[in-house]
Amino acid sequence: MIKTNKRATPKLVATLLCTAILTACGQEPSTLKPQGDTIATPQRAETSGLSEEYAKLRKQQVEQVDYRLSVNLDSTGESFSGTVHADIQFGKVLQQPLTMDFAGGTVESLKIDGKETPFEYNGHFITVPSRNLPNRHHVLTVNYQHPYSNNGSGLHRFEDPEDGKVYMYTDFEPYDANRLFPHFDQPNLKARFTLDVTAPKDWVVISAERESRVENQGENKHWFFPQSQKFSSYVFSLHAGPFQIWEDDAEGIPLRLMARQSLAEYVKTEDWFTFTKQSFEFFQPYFEIDYPFKKYDQILVPDFNAGAMENVGSVTFNDNYVSRGERTQAQRMDLADVIAHEMAHQWFGDLVTMNWWDDLWLNESFATYMANLALAENSEFSNTWENFYLETKQWAYYSDQRPTTHAIQLPVKNTDEAFTNFDGITYGKGGSILKQLPYYLGKEEFRKGVSSYLKELSFKNSTLDDFINHLDKAAGVNLDTWQQQWLYQAGLNTIEADFQCENNQISSLTLKQSAPEDYPILREQRIQLGFYRMEGESMKRFATLPVLYSGTTTKIEEAKGLACPQILYPNEGDWAFVKVNLDPITLKNMAQQINTIEQPFARLMLWQSLFDSAYDAKLPLDEYISFVINNGAAEQDINAIRLNTRYLNYVYSYLNQIPIDDQRREKLLKAIEDFAWQQLQQASPASDQQKTWFELFTEVAHSTAALSNAKQLLMGELGIEGLKLDPDMRWELIRLQNRYLFADYEQAITRELKEDHSDRSKLNAIAAEAIRPIPEVKEKWLKNLIENRNDFKLSELRKVTSTLFTDEQLPLFNSNSERIFSALEKINDVDSPELISTYANIFPLMCSKNSVGKISDTLTKEEKLKPMLVKALKNHRYTSERCVKMGQAMLNQKKG
Repeated sequence: MIKTNKRATPKLVATLLCTAILTACGQEPSTLKPQGDTIATPQRAETSGLSEEYAKLRKQQVEQVDYRLSVNLDSTGESFSGTVHADIQFGKVLQQPLTMDFAGGTVESLKIDGKETPFEYNGHFITVPSRNLPNRHHVLTVNYQHPYSNNGSGLHRFEDPEDGKVYMYTDFEPYDANRLFPHFDQPNLKARFTLDVTAPKDWVVISAERESRVENQGENKHWFFPQSQKFSSYVFSLHAGPFQIWEDDAEGIPLRLMARQSLAEYVKTEDWFTFTKQSFEFFQPYFEIDYPFKKYDQILVPDFNAGAMENVGSVTFNDNYVSRGERTQAQRMDLADVIAHEMAHQWFGDLVTMNWWDDLWLNESFATYMANLALAENSEFSNTWENFYLETKQWAYYSDQRPTTHAIQLPVKNTDEAFTNFDGITYGKGGSILKQLPYYLGKEEFRKGVSSYLKELSFKNSTLDDFINHLDKAAGVNLDTWQQQWLYQAGLNTIEADFQCENNQISSLTLKQSAPEDYPILREQRIQLGFYRMEGESMKRFATLPVLYSGTTTKIEEAKGLACPQILYPNEGDWAFVKVNLDPITLKNMAQQINTIEQPFARLMLWQSLFDSAYDAKLPLDEYISFVINNGAAEQDINAIRLNTRYLNYVYSYLNQIPIDDQRREKLLKAIEDFAWQQLQQASPASDQQKTWFELFTEVAHSTAALSNAKQLLMGELGIEGLKLDPDMRWELIRLQNRYLFADYEQAITRELKEDHSDRSKLNAIAAEAIRPIPEVKEKWLKNLIENRNDFKLSELRKVTSTLFTDEQLPLFNSNSERIFSALEKINDVDSPELISTYANIFPLMCSKNSVGKISDTLTKEEKLKPMLVKALKNHRYTSERCVKMGQAMLNQKKG
């Protein structure tokens, strides 16, 4: 699975890391009293979820299982029916009851070896007494029904408002496969699946295997699929609907791409198939294992909760990856990256699968690293690692400095905790330390270790130790210390170079490493130093030096005699996972010469260091703004522009609340607005830079003149050469009008809905209404969120919380804050982690000590809040505290 980690608006910064899916209710393990001579074993609690302790017992009970599943689908009903035959080989005669996971459905009958058998069902799992399973082999047959989902999990049903066509897809990770059919929903009980499906005659049905035959049955068709290879149920799938299908071939591997018909005209099939083929070309020789399954389908689906999901042979993608306009290179790279990420999982995750969810991080970290490696070595994208640094690595750095940081490797007591820490540490930090390993072990040694791991454990389950042991053996290096430092300890280290020169040559150079007080571990890693000096009109890199550092200080003897640098960057090329403090000489020269530095990657990292100083309240925000405006116009590298526009957006948000006088505030806000408009007009026509500046303008425009320009752009009364508004860009302008109640903002929504009947249009219309700074509007949508949420799809509620309280609307939030905080207890009790995640996103930036205190009081009083809400509130408090410190830095500057 890949989580969407798009550039967040400042409102979302507080909960950036809290959007991962978390299953609903905790489960506390308990124990059975001994029966006779048997040893006490865990008893399953009467709640949702599956504990690791109980899963271990069931793994001992069930030696092998295969499933034969029949499902009946229709286009109009609210539920589906099915029959599953579970052919079970037990490890020994059972001494304890057997449970089958099945959440939220209805069990009509259960048979054992063809005979009706009594059972218990509590809405979470089916229980069969051990006395009814006297032998080591039985076939359990369950007839059942289950509602279709509207929250993106289980079997999700979507009706396209544009043409009325119905589509269905499954999404199961970590513990939702049992919402499709009763079974043993744990990753280490791999099984073979035989499927048949009855569905409307104009639908196509997709699963891990290609259908072996299809029979006509009047208004329906009956699809039959052969038995699959053995894999875990969370990567099993069932998708159905009247999809548009495109076909291709990757050197013998059948490829299909599918999308709903209303989006078909926008799908750039050439990109999809090209990126898919390039990934196969890289992964098969790298792993030394041919693609292990029989075909490769990629299905674009709506209302998806993540970016994509690696189902065996039938990968699902959020159909937001389909743009209704021209995509930027960054967007195309995102698409190539997610395609490669999910394909890497076919080997690392599907072929070889973690034994339990405590190793889920390795599954995702590996796919994150391998996807970027594939793009860097076999695609058109020459700046892959720059993009990795800008997106994934900053997410990781951001996560690792927050109070909710955690070790990469953590125990997972139950499935409810599987996604609790599914965040920037899981993807970004894990991916970054894997990126570091080839520098540490050697590239070929790392590759050989990965290959031998996959070969030895194909179609089996594995643990972290299995992976590390294969790397150890391939490289001839003991990774025990590395493993302890990087995987079992939280926190971000900082390094700084300290150098002296004599006769214009380096006489000494030391790397100094520090650690945060709460996480004092010091680490060892290989890093590359970059040395720069002015040559004519350019700041050029004249030397690089790979070094291994550890401990508090590391003297770099190899640097002696090199020319004295004007800029020394300690993490040149971004080998290491570490925060960089610039030495005083570098800081001074960077401020004077950033636009003369030849290497775009070096400029990107220095621009990031500049914002880090502002975020750490070392550099006052007005000085930061002044530097970017004075120097950013000359920057032409798209990644540096993306970085600067992202942080100007954040700073704009902070300025809306920092306690400075209004005249000073408006001067700074207007400076950002004017800069964005100026850069938008001056950017090369139809360029990625132009689109990037447009995005910033729609976030920071607020004056009457800027809003008038925005309205004229929307109405076609004002044009900017090369700027072609696609439907989604038009909605950005409409949302802006509604945000400030400018001109005919209500009519703008009505006009656009008449022209654009898509589901995206309807969602954008909801967002545009919810953003209005009108008390009655806020009351309406709060009531819908808290009391009437069952009347809306999760995707609609998610749109509402993303725009309900923007940063300048804090007074409106404050007038509703008691109700919002009070509702946390009610939201906490719902059996929907997706809804909990959505509600957590309602909080805007709250840049005041009173607001920080309110969050602290809530955390103290609401002791039973689920981990997802606790994490969201702690992170939000941290962001608000940071904002307070930035405000204080500006006030102190004025006093000085």
